[in-house]
Amino acid sequence: MDRVAVIKNIGFEPFTRQDISNSAHTLVADFKDTQLRNLIGNMLSSNEIIRVGRNLYSKADASKLEQNYYNKFSTEAVELMQLIDEEYSDIKYQVWELRWLNEFLNHLVSANYIFVDVENDGCEFVYSTLNEEYSGKILLKPTLKELDYYSGDNTVIIERLISESPRTNDLQHGTPLEKIIVELFANKTLVEMVSRGDYPMMLEEMFKKYTINQTKLFRYAKRRNKYEELVEYIRDNTNIKLI
Repeated sequence: MDRVAVIKNIGFEPFTRQDISNSAHTLVADFKDTQLRNLIGNMLSSNEIIRVGRNLYSKADASKLEQNYYNKFSTEAVELMQLIDEEYSDIKYQVWELRWLNEFLNHLVSANYIFVDVENDGCEFVYSTLNEEYSGKILLKPTLKELDYYSGDNTVIIERLISESPRTNDLQHGTPLEKIIVELFANKTLVEMVSRGDYPMMLEEMFKKYTINQTKLFRYAKRRNKYEELVEYIRDNTNIKLI
């Protein structure tokens, strides 16, 4: 079976298992559905296609495969995570930084903020521990006024970790782009930090450079009650193709 020919024969994206099967049947008349699982498995393992959602695939983009999104934590963030892990090994949390967005922006953010999203029962404990070590740099669920008054470079913002928050598979406490995209619309603190005028280019760069799992993205958007707003904004203001 010529896998490349099967992929090229599909003239749209994303596509499903059935689309792959139909393509294979047009090229090999005696192709059996029992062969489909092995065919797709070989395509995935050979990086010829990538999974972009539940029963949804796309042709692999070499540039994306070489640049899978990876969280590059600052020294300050690494120290925070080490302290939290030492004190509260059972608490679930995620860390992300405002400066990560500079990869996608023309107007770069100058001051960095470190967001530490902690499961609800652990927020107070983590805040108390970090505040002892980094007094004056830790804010717990701050209001916008508190943020303006107390914050500075590398200020740590502790907020509640929303259930079903997307997670990375290869990095403990990391935060994938799917979550960050939704937070750009749902997180009141973040909304104040980034100009809305930068959103279209920023979103297009994210989708262009990296593989965004739209199933994961929109599941979290629904959890944050931002699904309709996010979809409408992307369709009205960007050239991103949604599934």
